[in-house]
Amino acid sequence: MVNIVTRPTTVGASLDQVGAGSVLAQSGAGAKLANLASDEGFTPLELMDAALAGCLVLSVRIAVRKLGWQERFTSVNVDVTHEKAPDGPSRVAGFACSFRIEGEFSPAERQELIAEAHEICTVGNTFEHGAIVRDVTPVM
Repeated sequence: MVNIVTRPTTVGASLDQVGAGSVLAQSGAGAKLANLASDEGFTPLELMDAALAGCLVLSVRIAVRKLGWQERFTSVNVDVTHEKAPDGPSRVAGFACSFRIEGEFSPAERQELIAEAHEICTVGNTFEHGAIVRDVTPVM
């Protein structure tokens, strides 16, 4: 029997008067938020790229298990670069994902793993198909 454990899904961000920002997940994970390009921490766009890269590496691992190739798998790295749209509104127009899958796989098998990862990845599927952004009344 599989024991499914869930995590809280809320993440907050804060910024003080001098521009020091941070993001904090209810799970306890946190990171500095860069207000300027020269600041320490992640920019919001880097966090978005990181979410996609992180989801894709985890999705490759799921695909490896699904296909029964665990013994042949060594590691995976994914680099994600975004391209901003040239027109308004301000947004990302696209993402480029570079996969490095280590292990005993043919080029066709690597492509199969990449395709499976894209099908599995919740973040990538959200970017591809969109999501509604809405404001809700905060709990005080």
